[in-house]
Amino acid sequence: MAPLYDFKKFLFRGEKMDGESDFKENKIAIIGLGLIGGSLGLSLKYGAPDLKIIGIDRQEIINKAIMRGAVDGGTDCLQEGIKDADIVIIATPVKVILNLLPKIKPFLKKDCLVTDTGSTKVEILAEAEKAFSNKVDFIGGHPIAGLEKGGIEHATPALFRKKPYLVTPKKGNNVTANQKLSSLINHIGAWEMEIGSQEHDQIVALISHLPHLIAVIMTNMLGLWAKEMDGEGYFKIKGNAFQDMTRVATSPFNIWRDIYETNTKHTIYFLEQLEKWLANTKEKIARNPSELEEDFEMAKSFKEKMLNIKVKGIE
Repeated sequence: MAPLYDFKKFLFRGEKMDGESDFKENKIAIIGLGLIGGSLGLSLKYGAPDLKIIGIDRQEIINKAIMRGAVDGGTDCLQEGIKDADIVIIATPVKVILNLLPKIKPFLKKDCLVTDTGSTKVEILAEAEKAFSNKVDFIGGHPIAGLEKGGIEHATPALFRKKPYLVTPKKGNNVTANQKLSSLINHIGAWEMEIGSQEHDQIVALISHLPHLIAVIMTNMLGLWAKEMDGEGYFKIKGNAFQDMTRVATSPFNIWRDIYETNTKHTIYFLEQLEKWLANTKEKIARNPSELEEDFEMAKSFKEKMLNIKVKGIE
């Protein structure tokens, strides 16, 4: 049965890819065919129709991924799936990544690159250092991209287009390992940024893990207040700010449980910083709301700077 995507007609958000990709690998194995793994398969296939992609997951998920055109085939057997792969991508929740790293080592071919898509990196890099010798290349990867809904059903080849892709290499990698992953990142339309594992977990706690908690809290505040007031009609009042702030509140918990368990320290630190900001803001409103002007002007300046940042090669 033909896949649902016609890649000859597909364009990334109405755009053409910039130039010809230098991605030359023959076989990639993707462990975990959810939103990220499925989207990687779809975006890798675009412009590289001869690339063989094997998915490793439950059979019903594999069948859906084949229908979507994200993989050429699949299996629930690790050894069979990663055999002869040039690159193995582990696109599962963080705790599963930690469990899989030592298990896949015996089945990797020489010069295979192992990477992941986990949202935390300190524990993953530590496990990779322990599980793999200098003969096994591992580079931690984290595409800063996602949707409020998971699963292969929502996978899209445009998910990574013009998005940052953070990488955290293991010590002792072959020089060609970095070239392999850089080529892959370029091929899917993302831009690469190398970062240490500690620094990675700090910044994502602030720009991802804390905002997700805020989305959950704000959604529950409205839901419980509407329930208390016996006013579910309030759900119809959808201000843009509230909608934007709570967009991710439907994300599956199993992914976030692993994130908070492996990035507890930094998440708690920024929660404590938020508590201080909220307390200070409450005092200003109680004393004189005009005192908030400085905060608004500072936020405007920072936001304009963020919006005006240019990434080389990304228009």
